[in-house]
Amino acid sequence: MKEHELRKRIKREKIQEQMPESTRKRMDDLLDGLPEETKRSKIHRIWKNAVVFVAVLSLSTVTVFAGAKLITLGTGKLDTKHGSRQYQRSVKLNEIQKNNAKAGISRTDQGITLRIDNVGLDEGNLLLYYTVSLNKTTTAEKLEKVKKDSLQERWNLNSIWLGPQISIDGKANDEVNETGVTEAYRINNHKIKGVYRFNLTGKLKKKVKLDIKTNYLWDTKGDWSMQLAVDRSKVAKKTKVIIRSKKSIVDRVIISPLGNTLRSNDKKHDLVIRDNKGRYLYYEEKTNSEKSKDIYQFFKHTHTRSLEIIPVKKQSVVTKNGKVQKAVLNLKKNEIVKVSDHTKLKVADVKKQKHNLRIYFKVLDYDGAILTDGLEGRFIVDNKGRSLIKDGGSIDTWTDYEKEQLVLEFYNAFKGVDYTKAAKINFLKQKAVLNEKQKQKIEIK
Repeated sequence: MKEHELRKRIKREKIQEQMPESTRKRMDDLLDGLPEETKRSKIHRIWKNAVVFVAVLSLSTVTVFAGAKLITLGTGKLDTKHGSRQYQRSVKLNEIQKNNAKAGISRTDQGITLRIDNVGLDEGNLLLYYTVSLNKTTTAEKLEKVKKDSLQERWNLNSIWLGPQISIDGKANDEVNETGVTEAYRINNHKIKGVYRFNLTGKLKKKVKLDIKTNYLWDTKGDWSMQLAVDRSKVAKKTKVIIRSKKSIVDRVIISPLGNTLRSNDKKHDLVIRDNKGRYLYYEEKTNSEKSKDIYQFFKHTHTRSLEIIPVKKQSVVTKNGKVQKAVLNLKKNEIVKVSDHTKLKVADVKKQKHNLRIYFKVLDYDGAILTDGLEGRFIVDNKGRSLIKDGGSIDTWTDYEKEQLVLEFYNAFKGVDYTKAAKINFLKQKAVLNEKQKQKIEIK
């Protein structure tokens, strides 16, 4: 670091005023052993102070990151004036409120500003709360008007910030970067807010350097790279990391307030997660490249003390006399449907609009059954059994982490579609055969 840059940093951070008394004394002791400075060189004094300060910090096992803003987890407040939409699909609001830090850093290029508002970080999760906005000088196109809450709107917004590359302590990990998923929402036609979630792989130091590299934003090439130094001291003991042997079907399990994850060594089989009460836990599976481990992000119950991880031998659609069987769900609150051997869903809420149907489920059991495919031609029907499925529609599932619910969503802008008439869902009835002999038990409490 050049001397003028060092002087600015010392002045900005007010090192002399902020250092602990014990650190100041050790620094003074070391300074006494240095040659007397000349009258004409105040710079040398600043330089010596900085050198000694770094030496003392290294003795105190404190990490300093040049040029990176220092933030402390457990001290931040999240912006909730736009509601909880930016949180519900990623993490429980009360947990991220206790485990985040305000970042407040931004970078502008090509007339586009990327701002990192808040950061949540533990051994299993990285959450980046962000704002992207267009300035008057940009050539990027403003957002088009589309129907509120439509899947088209969601896809458009989620594609504005794609593929940031994350490095922690100078190391980029494909197994982390492949897991990046964002959920964004519109403020106006030139500004969005959102959250990016990455699944991490385990152990972290109490103080880490976080690099966020972005070369493409709002359909525009540029450089929006930023750095942060993150102090995790206040929240470091809240996460439990359980690492298994390479021969195990489970690589590791991370139990965290920001989200529980399981990394699998078994690329050939899907896995089922059963707890000590015999409940098959709901999870979201992220299947990565062949070289990366599959990730299961799962919910556990308050009294879950151990997990049994079981490979799925075979999963298939149930047929009888050559006819595909169905699992029928009445679209009413508290209705229950058993889609497969270990998948049972209870309707928590149903929201119907003409072109959009959204069903919220409390997942009683889950074995990975496919929920986005139903009886051909009669997936959604009205009260007379007539199909409401038309060409050009889309089906999606997502997780509401705030409510711990699975959401099944249908969208179709076709003129003849009217989902307000939806009365039943005809799921494909499925069968899952588990390999109980290969199950592995993991104690988490």
